[in-house]
Amino acid sequence: MISGAHVERSVLGPWAAVGSGANVSDSILFDRARIEAGATVRRSILDKEVVVEPGARIGVDRAEDLARGFVVTDSGITVVGKGSTVRKNA
Repeated sequence: MISGAHVERSVLGPWAAVGSGANVSDSILFDRARIEAGATVRRSILDKEVVVEPGARIGVDRAEDLARGFVVTDSGITVVGKGSTVRKNA
């Protein structure tokens, strides 16, 4: 984890990384998940080797997550499959 990142109520797997200015809350990040600078992850489960690109967000807007093809549970938890890349929406 890099200085300036904010992580709360979350579990990070081995070699998971959270970039400067990123925010992660109420989430589970599996092995080698990478949250890049300025990204936001909320109420999400990220499988192995998921990359959340700079400024991207996941678990913030249900409709946005569904439109990108991610699974969102009835309780509002977003699940991102192994090796996926989450890009910043324009």
